[in-house]
Amino acid sequence: MGIKHYLLDIEGTTAPIAFVHQILFPYAKKHIVPFLREYRFSEIRLNEIQSEYEKDSSLREEIFLSRFTKLETKTKSELLPFSSEIIPSYFEYLIEKDRKFGPLKEIQGKIWKQGYESGEIKSIVYPDVPEFLKKAEEEGIQNHVYSSGSVEAQILIYQYSELGDLRKYFTSYFDTAVGGKRDKVSYENIAKQLESPPNQIRFFTDIVEEAEAANAIGMDVVILNRPGNIPQKSHSFPVWDQF
Repeated sequence: MGIKHYLLDIEGTTAPIAFVHQILFPYAKKHIVPFLREYRFSEIRLNEIQSEYEKDSSLREEIFLSRFTKLETKTKSELLPFSSEIIPSYFEYLIEKDRKFGPLKEIQGKIWKQGYESGEIKSIVYPDVPEFLKKAEEEGIQNHVYSSGSVEAQILIYQYSELGDLRKYFTSYFDTAVGGKRDKVSYENIAKQLESPPNQIRFFTDIVEEAEAANAIGMDVVILNRPGNIPQKSHSFPVWDQF
């Protein structure tokens, strides 16, 4: 039957890791506090944030100590319990730790949207990406994205790239709403949504553990070894330096 779908990671695969860590994350961190002053979470999101925050008392202690100078008008006993006032500092902390947390990813996406639309941000994708996507489309292969960033953030990266608007080449986008990227169930969920046998899907990533999870359900896998990528443990998957 052959490959009918390409499932592509972003960071370290179609876009440099440096773009995400040196441009996107610092931009979100810089703007998150003023953004959240005006933003109102739904009750469901607030409950989700509170639940995550209250899981680890030592984490709350670390947040308080690292933010004490910013929050010096409050006492420790007042700040350690969850409140809407702690959310900006909590989210700053999560950005620093590169935590994959849905509500944070949602807010980052909204902040980046403002940056892209104002022209402050232009995304960087590898120069071989547009031609690769175009060739896939010409061969009847559908392109899809699977990234830990929110779907909104994924779309923005391809919409506002320095190489032009690449959205026309993608059929669908998946984030961690389908599950974690190192969990094979996530890839089962994607295959179901694509209504495709796993062996007709080729997954491109720079992380071996993600490749192993996808391959565990029968997906074809390619590891990308882009400049600046993190060295990976020994594995038997094919490795490409470029598309």
